[in-house]
Parts: sequence; structure tokens; C-alpha cells
Amino acid sequence: MKWFLRKTLLALFFYTLGVVGWFYVGGWMILRGPVRGVILAHMAGDLSLIKLAVALVQGFVYLSLAGGVWCIGYMLSDHFRKDE
Repeated sequence: MKWFLRKTLLALFFYTLGVVGWFYVGGWMILRGPVRGVILAHMAGDLSLIKLAVALVQGFVYLSLAGGVWCIGYMLSDHFRKDE
């Protein structure tokens, strides 16, 4: 019973770590980087199609990276959640 509780807590920890990592990379990095750059360029009157396309590509890369971070957390939690 004690080992089951330890495995469950480890699974919960790694899953939570994956979700928090997803929010950081997927949310904060996108808001701080590409979205902020597009907003500032628009406010300055310097927004071009190339800058918008670069921001979209950066956003896609950050979201893909965020999905990878979440997947790693999920796989680690699944490793501890399974009964052996």
C-alpha cells in the first residue's frame, strides 16, 4: 500500500510538472516572444507580412515544444502509474 501511494504521488508530480512546463513554454514564451513582437510592431506601424509570418512560425515551434514537454511529463507519470 505504501509503494502504491508513493507511485501515485510520483505520477501526479510528473504529470503536474508536464502541465506547468506546457503552460510556461506554450503560454509565457509565446506571449513574451512572438505575440509581443507583433503587438509592438503594429503599435510602431512597422508590421509587415514577413514579420507576421516569422511570428507564426515561432509560435508554431513554441507550441510544438510545449507539446513535447507535456508528453515527457505524461510519459513519466504513466511509467509510475502502471502496476508492474
